[in-house]
Amino acid sequence: MMFQIAIIINYSLQLVWIVLQLIVGIFLLVKMIKTKRYNLSPLILFFIISSTKIIFFTIFPSLLILFLILIQFPNILLLIFTKLTFFKYKKSAFKILLLTLIAVRSIDFIIRSIFRISIPMTYYLDESNLIYYFYILFSITISYLFSHFWLGLIAFKYYNSIKPVNIEPYVKRRYQLIALGSLIYFLSIFLYYLIPYNVIGAFAFPNIIYSYIILAVTIFYSMCMFIAWIMPKRLKRYYNRNFERPSDKEYDENELMEIINKELKKDKLTS
Repeated sequence: MMFQIAIIINYSLQLVWIVLQLIVGIFLLVKMIKTKRYNLSPLILFFIISSTKIIFFTIFPSLLILFLILIQFPNILLLIFTKLTFFKYKKSAFKILLLTLIAVRSIDFIIRSIFRISIPMTYYLDESNLIYYFYILFSITISYLFSHFWLGLIAFKYYNSIKPVNIEPYVKRRYQLIALGSLIYFLSIFLYYLIPYNVIGAFAFPNIIYSYIILAVTIFYSMCMFIAWIMPKRLKRYYNRNFERPSDKEYDENELMEIINKELKKDKLTS
């Protein structure tokens, strides 16, 4: 009975995560069409693919290869979004990061296709193939590092940059939420290293404990992204309650970059 309840709770949490990500993806799609902010397109695909890949595998479990192809794209898309949003006209390590990530994920696809490796494992892994299991751990780590950690770090940097800038506080809060959610989600990668390779199934002990923690972190991340991108007007008014010039204007990333650069230039002149 307890085991069945645990499974139901697990699937319920996964459903919450899927719905949140789908809502954010659809909202951003509508926003992109209205505002023509095409830098949002990789982020839209990130949320849609991240959520629908689970639905796809549940409905078509026999099409494992297509599922393995789908899971290679979200982190690459998030990396591209960071480039288009924060470094469109600036030098960065984007090309090196992108080429490295594509290479790492390509090998990841080959290993998963041949050896059917997943974390947690769904069948017993021969000791001779253990190196491939550790490569998948490495692949996930690099993916989180180049996508979620880089985005979180840059968002945190720009949040600190715009704190003294005279723009609506809810805009600042958006960057704070993106940074917080992304950095905490990146840290969840270390939980994967605690999952034993020789314990089979997500619901076996202790895998089920780690699965719940990872799910909780994933939902926290999804909630941060949900609030950051789909902030209700009531919440905006709350954040702007002490703002001298309340406005419903939303700043896109290019406008924010211009404001930040102007403020930074002022600081340099006055220092």
